[in-house]
Amino acid sequence: MQARALALLALVLLPASQSLAVEAEPVRLVTPIVYGTHLPGLGEPAARLAKLVKERSGGSLVLDLKQPGDGTKPQDILDKVSSGGVDAGFATASFWAAKLPAAALFSGFPFGPDGKGYLDWFETGNGKTLYQEMYDHAGLKVHVIPCAFGGAEAGGWFAKEIKSKDDIKGLRMRIFGLGGLVMSQLGATTVLVPGGDLLKAFGKGDIDAAELYTPAVDQQQGLQAKVKLIYVPGWHQPETVLELLINQDRWSTLSDQQRTLVETACQETLHATLTDSARLQADALASLAAKDSVRVEAWPEDVLASFRSAWAEVAKEEGEQDYFFKAVLDDIEKFRAKAQGAGGPQAPAPQASSAPQATPGPKAPAPQATP
Repeated sequence: MQARALALLALVLLPASQSLAVEAEPVRLVTPIVYGTHLPGLGEPAARLAKLVKERSGGSLVLDLKQPGDGTKPQDILDKVSSGGVDAGFATASFWAAKLPAAALFSGFPFGPDGKGYLDWFETGNGKTLYQEMYDHAGLKVHVIPCAFGGAEAGGWFAKEIKSKDDIKGLRMRIFGLGGLVMSQLGATTVLVPGGDLLKAFGKGDIDAAELYTPAVDQQQGLQAKVKLIYVPGWHQPETVLELLINQDRWSTLSDQQRTLVETACQETLHATLTDSARLQADALASLAAKDSVRVEAWPEDVLASFRSAWAEVAKEEGEQDYFFKAVLDDIEKFRAKAQGAGGPQAPAPQASSAPQATPGPKAPAPQATP
C-alpha cells in the first residue's frame, strides 16, 4: 500500500519537476566572433564578456561563442545576425565599411579618437545613438552595443626607412580601408596580400610595408622574425572598438533584467579594456624592441603632417559620397573640439608616447589576416 502511494505521488509531481527543468534551461545566444579568443586584446575580450554575462546571470544567460570559421565567416556576421541566422555577433564595424561607409568611424579611423575619446563620445555624446542609427537606416535588424577596446595599431612594419613624405611615393604597402586611401593619396601603391602570404611577399620584395593588427597581436604572429622596423603612432587607427550585435527580435525576447545585464556587462568590459589594451600594446612594443631588436621609430613630423593633410581630403570625398559618413564625422569632431576646449587637448594614443627604441637588426616580414 505504501509503495502504491509513493508511485502515485511521483506521477503527480513529475510534470512540476519537468517544468522546473525546462525553466532552468539557460537562454543561449549563439555568437560568432571575428577574432579568435586566443588573440590578446582583439579576441580575448569576447571570452571575458561571455564569462561576465554567465557569472552575473547565474548561468541563466549564455553567450555561446563560435570561433572564426566555426560555421560563420567573420565577414558574414552582420548579415547573419540581422537575418536571425545567428543570435548575436562580436565584431568590429570596419568589417562592414564596404556597405556602410560610416562603419569605420565607429571602429577606428585616421586621426580619430583614442579609447578615452570614444568612451566619452559613447557615454556623454551622440555616439551610441548614431551607432544604432547607422544600422537602422540600412534596414539591418540588429541592436548594437560598443563593448570593448582592442587597442591602438602601430603605424606599420617597414622593410625600409621613411625619412620624408617623398619616401611614401611608390611605396608598396599592404593596408586597407581609409588608411589605404590616405596612402594612395600620397602616391603609395596599396597591395592586397592575404595574411598567410605576408612573409613570402616581403621576402620576394613584393611589398615594402604592411599594417597588420595591434602590436600585441602582431607579436604573436611572428612578424618580428623578419621585419625589424615599426613606425608609431598608428595614425590610421588610434583605437579599435569592438561591438556586440544582437538580432533585434532576439533582443526583444530578452527580459528587461537580461537586457540590462548585457548592457552593463558591455559597459564594464569597455571600461576595463580601455586600461588593459593600452598597457598591452605598450608592453608588446617594449618587448619587441628589447627581445627582438625591432626598431620602434616615431614618424618624421613632415610625414605625419602629410598623412593628416591627405586624410582631410579623403574625409571630404567620403563625406560627399555618403551623407551619414559626414554627419557622424562632423559630430565626432565637434564633440572632440568641445572636450578639448573644456579640459585641454586629448592625450595621444598610448602606444605612440611609449614607443621604445632598439638597436637595428635584419629585415623582412610576417603573417596576417584581414581588416
